[in-house]
Amino acid sequence: MKACFLLLLAALALVASISEAQAQDGFYFGLEIGAASAPGVDTSMTDNDVSTRCDGFINSEAYLEDPAGPGCADPAPGLWFFEHDGGNGILAGASVGYRRGNFRLEGEYFYSGVGHDSTDDSVTIADEDAIQRLKREQELAVVEAVLGDAVSHSLFANLHYDFRSDSRLTPYVGVGAGFSRVSLDYFNRWARRIDPASITTFGSEPQGLRLNEKLAGTTTIGNARHSDTVFGYQLVAGVDYRLREALSIGLKLRWSDFGEFEHEREWDQLRSHESARRPGGTRVRYKLMTDDLRFLSLGLNLKYHF
Repeated sequence: MKACFLLLLAALALVASISEAQAQDGFYFGLEIGAASAPGVDTSMTDNDVSTRCDGFINSEAYLEDPAGPGCADPAPGLWFFEHDGGNGILAGASVGYRRGNFRLEGEYFYSGVGHDSTDDSVTIADEDAIQRLKREQELAVVEAVLGDAVSHSLFANLHYDFRSDSRLTPYVGVGAGFSRVSLDYFNRWARRIDPASITTFGSEPQGLRLNEKLAGTTTIGNARHSDTVFGYQLVAGVDYRLREALSIGLKLRWSDFGEFEHEREWDQLRSHESARRPGGTRVRYKLMTDDLRFLSLGLNLKYHF
């Protein structure tokens, strides 16, 4: 962030050395640096996994269920939910625009990086029945999801209206829309208890108890940076102060709202084995989804009018 401020100050010194020009309609160039704050994020996850009894790595004996049989083919996907706190970070951007009268049409690139660093260990599972709930409470020692950094690189087209007057101050409002490449650092872990006596998936018969021992202590982990390209819009309000005829500095407030995020990949490990239903079988992929991603930013901006 210090480097961004030094860049802004260097640009200010450069343009301030240019001879004054009569302010008029025409092109301008802008730089911005500021702080960003994002509200909480709700995430949901699903995958194409089978039930534990259909896991061909664990249940290689085909006890109670045959992992290769029709009863273990294409089950209805599960769905589970987590809630994460908001976070704070930085925003930096650059813009090129054209002013005519009170209107400005602008193309803008901006970067935002927000650190959520929020852990939720109270999963909600859709359509969970009593048996599933009992198994989750009895067999699982850990269920957690961690949302780390949320980073976006955005290209927007904006339309601004300047309330121009003889004053050095020029308030303005604007709207914009565009696309953003969003990346989320996300960690998800499901860990079964290490005590085999807590595991009841395969029942209490001798063969089932052996499989319960095999299942005890296994973990499912997904740890990755997920990326998606989403559409977004923003509302802008600000005020510029004219330092020289061709140079202004100001404050800019923006509210940005991006569409729902979605990305899928294989688990890093599934019940402590590779991300597949059985050896040589269908690969298991999970999908991370969010509701709309939003942030509010306040930035210091510099404009040079050609």
